[in-house]
Amino acid sequence: MKPSICLLILLGVFSLSPFVAGSQPVKPIQLEKPGEGKGKTLMQALQERKSSREFSERPLSLPHLSELLWAANGINRADGKRTAPSAVNKQMVELYVVLPEGVYRYDAAASQLAPVVTGDFRRLAGVQEFVYTAPVNLVFVADFGKWKEGRIPPREDLIGMAAIETGCQVQNVYLYCASEGLATVIRASVNKEELANALGLTADQYIVAAQTVGYPK
Repeated sequence: MKPSICLLILLGVFSLSPFVAGSQPVKPIQLEKPGEGKGKTLMQALQERKSSREFSERPLSLPHLSELLWAANGINRADGKRTAPSAVNKQMVELYVVLPEGVYRYDAAASQLAPVVTGDFRRLAGVQEFVYTAPVNLVFVADFGKWKEGRIPPREDLIGMAAIETGCQVQNVYLYCASEGLATVIRASVNKEELANALGLTADQYIVAAQTVGYPK
């Protein structure tokens, strides 16, 4: 076989790999408005809140995905403030959504998922087997660069504030999942350096944690 033909075959194989970014650019996903007057009561959701580590591979429906993200940190007031608290309203923790076809950033103002990178990066979103096949993995990324003006807290304080902010968003997701019969689990184990490189994160951005979501297996 001629070298040129071998090269073409190899290029074809690599172009099909789910880890090759940019082969088929993903498009923004327009999210739906959250449904009102549905779901369980707060006390029922608290009673049924739990961690699950078994997930169906079935994709999350657009209504469920939309409501999940809004519950995590969506806009719930006319002044643009969110469902989760944030120190000095810096909105330091951004939500990245790892789907089988690519990674997106949640744009709450536009109610949209903005594409970040194409490809299946679920193996970088955690180390447990279920992470690799679950339909949704949320990655909570703190952006310390949002503290450029005024008094800038020490980095250790910023990490602490990011952890609190992340925890509030995580619990919002837990309660939504309990209300809708979805499975979820918070995870500290993430391939942070590799995932940060894949997402093109800056030195000011820090991966705090990840959370897997899907239908029960």
